[in-house]
Amino acid sequence: MKRANGTGSVVKLPGNRRAPWAVKVPVRDRRGRVRQRYLSYHAKSADAQAALEEYNRAHTVMENDPGSYTLQQVYDLWSARKYEKAGSSSIYAYRASWLRLSCLADKKMRRITVDDLQRIIDSDEKDGLSKSSIYNDKLLMKSLYKFALERDIVAKDYSSFVEMPSVGPKYEKGILTDLQLAKVEKMAADGVPFADTVLMLCYTGFRISEFLSLTPFQYDEKNNCLRGGMKTTAGKDRIVPVHPKIAPYLAKRLSEGGPTIIANHGKPFSHNTYCRYFKKIMEEIGVPAATPHWCRHTFASLLHRAGADELAIKRMMGHADKDVTEHYTHTDIDFLRKELLKIA
Repeated sequence: MKRANGTGSVVKLPGNRRAPWAVKVPVRDRRGRVRQRYLSYHAKSADAQAALEEYNRAHTVMENDPGSYTLQQVYDLWSARKYEKAGSSSIYAYRASWLRLSCLADKKMRRITVDDLQRIIDSDEKDGLSKSSIYNDKLLMKSLYKFALERDIVAKDYSSFVEMPSVGPKYEKGILTDLQLAKVEKMAADGVPFADTVLMLCYTGFRISEFLSLTPFQYDEKNNCLRGGMKTTAGKDRIVPVHPKIAPYLAKRLSEGGPTIIANHGKPFSHNTYCRYFKKIMEEIGVPAATPHWCRHTFASLLHRAGADELAIKRMMGHADKDVTEHYTHTDIDFLRKELLKIA
């Protein structure tokens, strides 16, 4: 039976996926335009239909009771307005912060406490984030509470009580040595949880926020490459061919059918949650101070040491400026793949 307009839909995604049935729901932006957002993924059509019906029931209650809004719903409404006017660098910063705040995504905003918010800031400091990154997290909190106050979703702005740490320079940046990288490779082969993701970071060069936000649709199966990135003009939607060392791990992640390639029980990973898993692996290989950004430096180092072309390195790292083309041709992708494969 055909659903009424505006109540969403269930679609079957192409390819061999573990959860091919996707729930899509309409979201209106500030200009009234309807945009489709993927809500969840399921192994069976019946499960997807049930999830959509539950969403519509909750959405109806939400419209009648502003107090039932979750942080995710407030963020969706706020960002639909904010991103229409914000610049690309601001949007990048907000999205990076949301990855860290999204650990509270499913919680009703009225139920969020100052301690919930403070734990995020404290984790930022513990994970060695820069002063600007921590400030951006506080700024997003304040923006969401202001939006919610104006609409009677919350009665109090708890973000104003969050204490900011006194943050010095970020932890020293470094790279993983060949021995440490070999240990990660063995851990991934042995099935140690999330060791494969560390290896993928080291062979793609994506920033952690870019990596965690990659969706299955950003994998180009025909050309066997990933299209991602968002910080700069050169970094946006850049091409990174898939190195053979990470190909089986990427394929396994894609087969899980999550909303993002690296998913946490069927949901996108928050920055803080992922960093906890990352830290355990770094402790295991003997570099407890390492951060995910070390993997990006490792990727650049591997390319330089292998004698890869400088332009290819710039393009894959997202550092190119006037040299980078807006649209990649097959020749461009073959060129990048040839240079990437210089890494043994």
